[in-house]
Amino acid sequence: MPFNYENFINNSKLEYTKEIAGLDEFLSAIGFHYFSNVKLNNKHITFNSISLVLEVSCNLDLLELLAHFNTGRWGNNGKEDSPLHNELEILDLKNQHTIDIEELTLFLNDTSIVIKRIYDQSISTQLNDILKQIAFNYVFLTRGLSQKPYEIFVPIFEDVFENIDTNEEQSDMTPKSYSEFWGIYLDKDDEASIYDVNKNTYVNGDLEFLSE
Repeated sequence: MPFNYENFINNSKLEYTKEIAGLDEFLSAIGFHYFSNVKLNNKHITFNSISLVLEVSCNLDLLELLAHFNTGRWGNNGKEDSPLHNELEILDLKNQHTIDIEELTLFLNDTSIVIKRIYDQSISTQLNDILKQIAFNYVFLTRGLSQKPYEIFVPIFEDVFENIDTNEEQSDMTPKSYSEFWGIYLDKDDEASIYDVNKNTYVNGDLEFLSE
């Protein structure tokens, strides 16, 4: 059969506009477990995968959320994995394409947390650990409770910061985990700061605009 370019283009368009089976149920389940309004902000579709950009809006302050999370009253379904990961696996099974979360933004009353994917299913599998890290580092990242973060970027990639005060062995800044460097906007600072999670301290360096 000869190659039909028009059919190829039409089929490609169908693939790139393909609806996600079970998406509404997925968003509702996430909203239920995280006491939030959840919406799909964007999706990037290839021939064999769909990457989701999610926005989760929760009517809590950061300290309230961390307290409820610590007691199991928020973001808990009684299982070892996060509700986000469990629901993502269910959504993935309903579709022929592999589905993952490319970016998740958690909008709270006093701050927002932007989490980027660093490997397959990294956001859904590591969300609980990221929240635990924020709780553990809260006193340090608020400079002894003297400032409040209004944006936290987890993690930051090497293409958004330069001239960081580090040694040659640490020169490869491609994040391998969420426990390396975060970008944080504090309420008393004009520019974002680089936070070294492993050292529990801020480090010198220049950041490009993180919200782009």
